[in-house]
Amino acid sequence: MNDYKMFILTFLEVGSFMLLWNVFNKKCEKKLYKSIFIIFFTSLVFIITNYINMPLQFFLNYLFLLLAIKVTFKKSMKHLLLEFGLIMVICGILQLFIIIMFRLFIPFFMMKDVFIYLLVANLVCILLSLCIYKHASYEKITIFFRQKSPKIYFFSINLVIYMIIAKWVCDFKRFEFLDDIILYLVIPVVFILANLFLFEYQMKNNEIKRSLENYKKYAPVISQLLEDVRRRQHDFKNHLNTVYSLALVSDEKILRETIVQYIDSLDTSLENMEKILQIDNTVVAAIIYNKVNEALKNNIEFKYIIEGDCKLPFKNYELSEVLNNLLDNAFDAVLNSKNDLKKVFLNIGYLEENCIIKIGNTGERIEFNDIGKIFNAGYTTKKGKDRGYGLYNVKRIVESYGARIQLSFENNCTIFSIKLS
Repeated sequence: MNDYKMFILTFLEVGSFMLLWNVFNKKCEKKLYKSIFIIFFTSLVFIITNYINMPLQFFLNYLFLLLAIKVTFKKSMKHLLLEFGLIMVICGILQLFIIIMFRLFIPFFMMKDVFIYLLVANLVCILLSLCIYKHASYEKITIFFRQKSPKIYFFSINLVIYMIIAKWVCDFKRFEFLDDIILYLVIPVVFILANLFLFEYQMKNNEIKRSLENYKKYAPVISQLLEDVRRRQHDFKNHLNTVYSLALVSDEKILRETIVQYIDSLDTSLENMEKILQIDNTVVAAIIYNKVNEALKNNIEFKYIIEGDCKLPFKNYELSEVLNNLLDNAFDAVLNSKNDLKKVFLNIGYLEENCIIKIGNTGERIEFNDIGKIFNAGYTTKKGKDRGYGLYNVKRIVESYGARIQLSFENNCTIFSIKLS
């Protein structure tokens, strides 16, 4: 096959690849011009490397395509490798589908000119890629990636290895590939099923591990809460004795006022404990109990309102990560504030059928230049290593459930709001 024909086939094949890649990058600026640039120069590289040893040629061609996308679109290598691998898998599946259709329904066509056969196959592939590009929802794909990112990474790494081997065989040993195409289909099916089993096993182990870590974290808090309840139950005897003594020693004229004042002070001390014990969600109760004690130690006014049964969609360890990160940031903000008014609040309630979580604090507002960056991984205004991942993790967890976290400023308070449907 001459260079002219090779260029046309490569141009169409890389064109299909870039169409599919742009499904994941619809918000990139000037993506059309950049994609055409990549397609054209990658096709030229394919022609130039056509005279090199086959395995090396295959490696150089796809390495150039990977680096061209990296440089042109300025993508992070981690996300680029994931997207690149997934597109290779999708392209491989489309090409296998087209080959099988041709082989089943128009076998005589495959016996004709190889160039015509490959040209038609690539045209069909680019049409299918165009349909996927037009109808695929960027938002839904983004949410799906956030929800299933561990699974996607796991499967893409495994399937990419297989697809690279299959692609190499298809490109350089086409006739052997076509003769054994059923075998090449059976292998990935078995491969996927085996990976599904292993992945589910691994995910269950991870869930158990996180649940145990969560239990270890909050078991002492729950024990402390129960101990506090027992201590207060014991104190009731002393309070009753005190009331009895007041009745004996106080003048009749001031007896009623004295007892009322004493019981009022007692009600105030028991109010927080009673509210915490009424919270249905154990994780929420443990977190609030922790923060109530921290607020007392640091002279912070901490208020909370929990409405309804507190049935949140998060797993326990996710709920812990979301609430603790936001509350820790709020407490840090008021502790480091020069403002004498140190207030933090947590509200969990319902608006229509939506659960609303609000966490706010007084203190200095976030700088305008930092607002757009606070949810970025690794970004922080605090000193020290391993910082800047709290809000990023919160955003990742929240968005994996199709929800959003918003930042607002009201009445000298910085407020983070989460709306869950």
